[in-house]
Amino acid sequence: MKRQLSVLLPAVVLSAAVLRAQTTFATITGSVNDPSGAGVVGATVTATNTATNVTTSATSNELGIYALPQLQEGTYTVRAKAAGFKEFLAQNVVLVSRDLRRLDIRLEVGSVETTVEVSAGATLIETETARLADAKTAEVLKTLPLNTRGLWAFLALSPNVLQAGGGSSTLRFAGSRGNQSNWSIDGVTFSDGVDNTQIGPLANYIESFQEIKIDMANNTAEFGTIGQVTIVTKSGTNQLHGNIFDYYSTPWFRARDPFALARPAGIGHAPGGSIGGPVVLPKLYNGRNKTFFFFSFETSRGSAVNQLLNPTVPLANWRNGLFTGAPVINDPTNNQPFPGQQIPASRINATSRRIQERFYPLPQPEWQTSATVLAAQNYREMKVRPRDPSTYIVARGDHHFSDKDKIQGRFTFQRAYNRTYEGNLPTIGRRFQRRDNRGLGSSYTHMFRNNMFNEFRYGFALNNNPVEGPINGPELVRELGLTGLAPDLPNIPGILKVNWTGVGLAPITQPDYTRPGFRNFLQDFQDHISWFRGRHNMKFGVNLTRVEWDSLNANPNLFGSVTFSNRFTSANIAGQGHPYADFLLGIPSNSARAFAPVRVDRKRWQYDFYYTDDWKVSQSLTVNLGLRYELHNGWIEEGNLTSMFDIGSGNIVIADGASSKISPLFPRNYVGIVEASSLGLPGSTLIRRDNNNIAPRIGVAWRPFGQGTVIRAGYGLFFDVVPRNLNQGAIPFVLNEPAHTNTAGSPEVILPRVFPATAGAGPSTVGIPAAVNPDLKMPYSMQYNVTIEKQKWDTGFRISYIGTNTRHGDWSYDINSPAVDNQPYVSKPRRFPRYPGISYFTNGAGHQYHALTTEAERYMAKGLYFQTSWSWARDIGDLERGASVENPFDRRRERAVALDIPTHRYNANFIYQLPFGKGRKFLANANKALDLAVRGWEISGVYSYYSGQFLTPLWSGPDPTGTAFSNSATAPLVTIRPDHLRNANLPGDQRSVGRWFDAGAFAGPPAGRFGTSAKGVIKGPNVNVWHAGFFKEFIFAEKGPRLRWEMTATNFFNRVNYSNPATNISQVANVGVISGVGGVNGASTGDLPGARAFRMGVRIDF
Repeated sequence: MKRQLSVLLPAVVLSAAVLRAQTTFATITGSVNDPSGAGVVGATVTATNTATNVTTSATSNELGIYALPQLQEGTYTVRAKAAGFKEFLAQNVVLVSRDLRRLDIRLEVGSVETTVEVSAGATLIETETARLADAKTAEVLKTLPLNTRGLWAFLALSPNVLQAGGGSSTLRFAGSRGNQSNWSIDGVTFSDGVDNTQIGPLANYIESFQEIKIDMANNTAEFGTIGQVTIVTKSGTNQLHGNIFDYYSTPWFRARDPFALARPAGIGHAPGGSIGGPVVLPKLYNGRNKTFFFFSFETSRGSAVNQLLNPTVPLANWRNGLFTGAPVINDPTNNQPFPGQQIPASRINATSRRIQERFYPLPQPEWQTSATVLAAQNYREMKVRPRDPSTYIVARGDHHFSDKDKIQGRFTFQRAYNRTYEGNLPTIGRRFQRRDNRGLGSSYTHMFRNNMFNEFRYGFALNNNPVEGPINGPELVRELGLTGLAPDLPNIPGILKVNWTGVGLAPITQPDYTRPGFRNFLQDFQDHISWFRGRHNMKFGVNLTRVEWDSLNANPNLFGSVTFSNRFTSANIAGQGHPYADFLLGIPSNSARAFAPVRVDRKRWQYDFYYTDDWKVSQSLTVNLGLRYELHNGWIEEGNLTSMFDIGSGNIVIADGASSKISPLFPRNYVGIVEASSLGLPGSTLIRRDNNNIAPRIGVAWRPFGQGTVIRAGYGLFFDVVPRNLNQGAIPFVLNEPAHTNTAGSPEVILPRVFPATAGAGPSTVGIPAAVNPDLKMPYSMQYNVTIEKQKWDTGFRISYIGTNTRHGDWSYDINSPAVDNQPYVSKPRRFPRYPGISYFTNGAGHQYHALTTEAERYMAKGLYFQTSWSWARDIGDLERGASVENPFDRRRERAVALDIPTHRYNANFIYQLPFGKGRKFLANANKALDLAVRGWEISGVYSYYSGQFLTPLWSGPDPTGTAFSNSATAPLVTIRPDHLRNANLPGDQRSVGRWFDAGAFAGPPAGRFGTSAKGVIKGPNVNVWHAGFFKEFIFAEKGPRLRWEMTATNFFNRVNYSNPATNISQVANVGVISGVGGVNGASTGDLPGARAFRMGVRIDF
């Protein structure tokens, strides 16, 4: 035992890993028994991968138990030999990623030269653990008719997995919330480490995927999150295989939705190919059976894209200073009208003229028929820009040094462009955005001895998103001769922003983009030790993650912002003057500038430890025990530019050593600033680390009637992954002067000056950073399930109850809110009377999810694959992560049914190979020509239904509660829930797109209180959609290339699936009205319920 610990403990202590993204290898385990049922000791069990001929061997222990770990997904042949017994041979043992496959072997007495052969096939039920999971193979990904090369639509086919409300990139896994899932490729995470959503483009193309596996409930302690999506890439085999393909779409393949004037435009191509096989260098190296490669290339191309620009531009007369037909134009120097409504050319400001000529084209006669009355959208130009391409490359290599050592490496590269026109003016130009994503995964597996293995992994995921606007800011400043801007302007894209008040001209604007935009980089180190001893299959891990998140965000006023009204040409006479006349004179009513942005570099580390033990109590009972410990550090900003508000002292708290970086404009006499250590807080993170995150896991798998039936149950504790992020790179480190208001009669700002020369004073008040409980705990969820499964007729049947209960959820409320009554905000006492509203984040939110799920699944057998599932679910809780309450004094009124968990969800998908031609039931002896015509036909389909979302009514108006911040007795406008008078849901035969629910069931709340309506009281429209696919494979020779043609269609029957209706009762013309299609998330990536769209594909496989 001491010797075993001397091997184990150093490896555990020195290993590093990211627990969220673990091994992808499968394991075959079971017992070797003689005819009496006794265990056979010393039997040799060997698994051989039929594609690579790589073998793995083990010896049954003193109890007759064996384990074959570290097996790559694929099809295996398993042999067992023991003296005095016939050889056992199991063919077609199919393993998926992270499969824990039980294969009990019964040896018959006889000569070892005699073989007893069985066909194992694929297991359709989970017999060894309590987890609930689903898998999709490469063939399923290729054949289901979802018209996409991306991953996301396929995930929605799994039971208990759906897209979060609002069309976000977050998925729900059996009631999970944001920050409770992880995504990995070949065991290495590509979650962003910020909010733990995925770096999506790294999974946008599926040709390189051998399999995806989705764990949605009761993961073992090896995994830190409720939801786990594992992608396994393809590897080479002993045979050279490859393909080339193209997927084509055109407007003629697309239906028009009822709210659109035309079909979606644009021709699309998605060509690509892949190749994989053994590494063979003639006369130098033969890598068959040990060294393999795989390479894939995919891209998207297509026709040019039309982009209509239709701004409203100044009249030709205005450009020359003539305002015939306009209100009286007065000369601001004497307040007398300009003769003939004409501003003399000599009075037109030179900078204004340059701006006008640089950015505003002349109106077009066909859209501007009057010389004196401005017409909306009087300039129209259809710009043509190239279709933004996207490229995706995967390269992978595998090498087996021996039965004891193997390595694997994979590199993923994705690049996508966005070259859309900025704004609505054709003179601005196109942005240039090149998003680069890279992923690396590598692993080394070593076998210490037959019952102890070590697996080390390292990888990274990079999301780099540089965006540049078409106009360089400093160059434009020099071109226009602008003055009065802040010093040390950075060399980044930007523009002088010109806005209008009182006239509908298109503003001159361009987002101020930065180089490099933002960068998200996550490094992932892993090491796992597997140890098989007696009845115990144990696994250990020590883990490390490094997350970097960098950004540089410029203020929109960086290169100046001016707004023109009629202030200076009106002579203070109502109804006189004109904003464009003020512009020509170069006198803005308001102007602003900003100082150079600071770069925010956030970093954090996290450490995770785990232990699991799959204990084979008996032939019919397996118990899964696990424990993990998570130590996740808070975010550290490299420049110490972190701040928050401390409610105890009433000061802004900043990181230690950051006092010298406070903006000189900060009003020190308004609110105090102290460094963290002076209050006993951590000097860099400001909030204390949660050190007691211990997560037990337990599962039971009982097989009372043999391997065909299993009863499973599990319980686990799951912590959120990412700590709360604080205010960084903002107040009090970055501050700008208040906007300047030009005074009539004595303007200080006249172009080219955009800010007064006397500027330099900061604001007298500032916004207060959010306050955070310094002892904020990491939210956690308890998840539990009871499942019964049965395998029969080549089909697995499952019924499960799943519960997910979240505690300590973080939420926020305004800690500086006055009492709720009918008095004005400014007249009521507040905790900090000098300050406006202050968001305070603390623990306490939660939810409870219950679901009953049934499922039937059949892997491909006799030409048929199908999966069908139904879930009946309800999720009740108060607030999502970080969400804020309406009433700061009553969080309980937020408790309601969750928006995006449907009561009923049904999904079915199938693939059917028609039984005609050689090797099939019908026409098996057809001649070659007939066989070519009838053989190789395949159909597939996907059906999705789910009931509507639970929508919340809203009301907008002056604050009736006196809790919304205001500097005056005039109540500010707010949007809150209204009073609920009666059931607003109409009978089905009374619903229409113009009146989906009864808006009269709600009314604005009276003064002195919030509305009575709960959240989620309006039932939205359901989704009901069929997708269909038709395929023909032309087989010219059994071992030669195969040509495959396909035509697939989403929403094959073109059923209209409406989006959610508008729910704000104050918008009388729109409330209850549905104005779009595409399902509850608006053409959600999950169920693709938009208007029908066909796609044609051709591929050659060899």
